[in-house]
Amino acid sequence: MRPSATAIAMMRALAVTDVILRDGSTVCIRQAEEGDVLPLVQFFQALSPQSVYYRFHGRAALTASRVRALTGVDGSPAMALVVEHGGRIVAFGGYYLTPSAPDRAEVAFAVSDAVQGHGIGTRLLEQLAKAALQVGINTFDAYVLRDNSRMLDVFRDSGLVQTARVEGGICHVALSLVVTDEFVEHAATRSQVAATASMRAFFEPRVVAVVGANRTRGKIGSEILNNLVVAGFAGTIVPIHPTASEIAGLKAYRRVTDIPVAVDLAIIVVRADEVVSAVDDCISKNVRAICVISAGFGECDARGRALETMLVDKVRRAGCRLIGPNCMGLLNTDPAVRLNATFSPAYPPRGSVAMSTQSGALGLAILDYAKRLDIGISSFVSVGNKADVSGNDLIQYWADDPGTRVILLYLESFGNPKKFSEIARRVGRTKPIVA
Repeated sequence: MRPSATAIAMMRALAVTDVILRDGSTVCIRQAEEGDVLPLVQFFQALSPQSVYYRFHGRAALTASRVRALTGVDGSPAMALVVEHGGRIVAFGGYYLTPSAPDRAEVAFAVSDAVQGHGIGTRLLEQLAKAALQVGINTFDAYVLRDNSRMLDVFRDSGLVQTARVEGGICHVALSLVVTDEFVEHAATRSQVAATASMRAFFEPRVVAVVGANRTRGKIGSEILNNLVVAGFAGTIVPIHPTASEIAGLKAYRRVTDIPVAVDLAIIVVRADEVVSAVDDCISKNVRAICVISAGFGECDARGRALETMLVDKVRRAGCRLIGPNCMGLLNTDPAVRLNATFSPAYPPRGSVAMSTQSGALGLAILDYAKRLDIGISSFVSVGNKADVSGNDLIQYWADDPGTRVILLYLESFGNPKKFSEIARRVGRTKPIVA
């Protein structure tokens, strides 16, 4: 029996998610809408001739009416998704029902030439497969030109059981959407690789900017700057101040965008109403990792929650990651890094315990105890409001960290309990997790 229009409409409403790619950047995958038709025409027109040929098996008249049919917004039996990065469409994928076989659908993708090889096709396939299964489709058929090795690799690496046969230069790949242990393992590996890549700029930065640094000791901005210096950070520290040209012997700049070199990590310590502007500067500078120490967000009131939502939307659209807001920072005791981007007066000795905490007060106490009892810490994160980066990301990063043997978590809430359970169960097989 063919999936009902109601069932497909329900799945379209659910198919919206933010995902991390293998290079650590983030993209938004959502249902294609009427308003996407013209941007999609432009997207297809911007593809290289080879990419258009691979997608349509020849030259195609990519008119608005053709794109409307591809997206299903004209009522065609289709489920289509777009991938957005930096506010623009960078990929498109969909499945199209097979009238003679209601449990099968044809699937096809197109990915912008500039971002091919980042894992977007695989992530699209995951989301489309999830949507299809929920409306009774259990097999995808893909017709791929034999020399389109990248698309064939997407199917091969997905973990889905597949059969393939070649006829006249076209490879017909049939993908079973039934979830197997192999598919689960492949998906978990992709998730861990992506999470690890997205955390690297936080824990292994080469250039750190402190937005809100000042000369007055006792203020949070000055304490974080001082701790970075005293810990002997192996990279470059750049204070950001509206008027000062030098702080603590370091050249200061008025804005992050004024810094003449690439910046990996920005620590933001300004008033809540100035944070959005500071984050905009970081995004313009292509900063991959942002840590907002400032309070006054979701932990306060409706206005703060709206401000926090705006921050998350900005960083995810830009493809970067955010720790905080309302946190005390992070540190990494690796001698090759020596990062203390916290306002804690205690810098613990090098060790093999990694810790994440939602409570800043508990974090301060733990770091103090660790130093006094000579308990070694590999790295530490105060996640604050967990607006973006959560324990799920950190566990996966620490799973691959050779300097971490034990993972310690202080949790006050779960953003995604099911995913946490899956990740913790998998990582806990090789590294103890104390929560």
